Amino acid sequence: MMEFPYAEKICRAVNPLDWDDMKMSDFREACREMAVFHCGHSPDIASLYGRYGFDPRSIRTEADLLRIPAVGVTAMKHFLLTSLPHEKAVLKLTSSGTKGQKTQIWFDQRSLDRVQAMMDGYFEQEGLVSGKPANYLVFNYDPDDAGDLGIAYTEKNQLRFAPVNRVFFAIKKNPSGQWVFQKEKALEYLRSYNEEKLPVRIFAMPAFLFEFLEFMRDQNAGPLAFPDNSWILTGGGWKAAEDKKVSRSQFRGMCAGQFGISEEFQRDGYGMAEHCAPYFECRRHRFHIAVYNRLIMRDPVTYKQVPDGQPGLLELLTPFNAMMPTLAILSTDYGRILPDKCDCGYNSPAFEILGRAGVSKHKGCAIAASEIVRR
Repeated sequence: MMEFPYAEKICRAVNPLDWDDMKMSDFREACREMAVFHCGHSPDIASLYGRYGFDPRSIRTEADLLRIPAVGVTAMKHFLLTSLPHEKAVLKLTSSGTKGQKTQIWFDQRSLDRVQAMMDGYFEQEGLVSGKPANYLVFNYDPDDAGDLGIAYTEKNQLRFAPVNRVFFAIKKNPSGQWVFQKEKALEYLRSYNEEKLPVRIFAMPAFLFEFLEFMRDQNAGPLAFPDNSWILTGGGWKAAEDKKVSRSQFRGMCAGQFGISEEFQRDGYGMAEHCAPYFECRRHRFHIAVYNRLIMRDPVTYKQVPDGQPGLLELLTPFNAMMPTLAILSTDYGRILPDKCDCGYNSPAFEILGRAGVSKHKGCAIAASEIVRR
């Protein structure tokens, strides 16, 4: 049985949005033990490390983390990279999209436990864990229809942080196998939730939620008023709203007006199936880097790290997955580390996503959602 004591420790860190010297040291050691393991168990990673003259045992400092060769997220759409025997996989997911290549993401049991622990610590610190039953409306794919689609698993997974009274998934397949957005049914559920006076949790891809807000307006559906401890968590891209020139601040205002959920309790999330670590906005609507993650902004030509405040290609490090060598992932997203300290109270660095790199669009969940909305 493989042992990763530092990965176990850092993925279960209490208050992961607050960094300290011990947590930073544990993260570096976790990266070291995971890099050594993958180098010894994945011929592809051993070849990659050898090509760059990288010895994983040399990871000692924060600066050493910059030298870990990253796997390109696009390569993962074409190649299945594993470091454990395939029979060790207990969960197999795929990335979003309606066409083209999809990334496979596999987990052994302990790696899955670690990624769940990361989410537990994050939600606990943000006040999202509650023992009081809640009603859920999920503007995303119904897991019963979605199969192994990663984003559907993620949304279902988030139901465990408050007991489920009732739940409705608004995106379902019709008899022809096409995804259909059931706006009328979703409105029926929300109206009944409004009468029950339990906290409501709305999980949504912004494209679907924006479409639903417009539907409510067209139906002259009056504003609702959900009780305290109600939340809106979005994630998956802002293409539909941005195409209609609606800012994120305006979007939050629309949600507050229709659902009675203040902007402080509306949080956007960022993530990718290939990486799995959670990122959500703080109450000031800034993304923070939890202590079990590092984000490096790279110059796309020189691959050098760019200074804080400047845009770069986003590389993500998280030492949780032994099943697949995803310790360091080079994304197709542009972002920047924010140079000023956030006034939300967390001391972790903050960042923002600036958009997709390249001249062609990857078929990600935001684009897929926009296609469904247009039907």
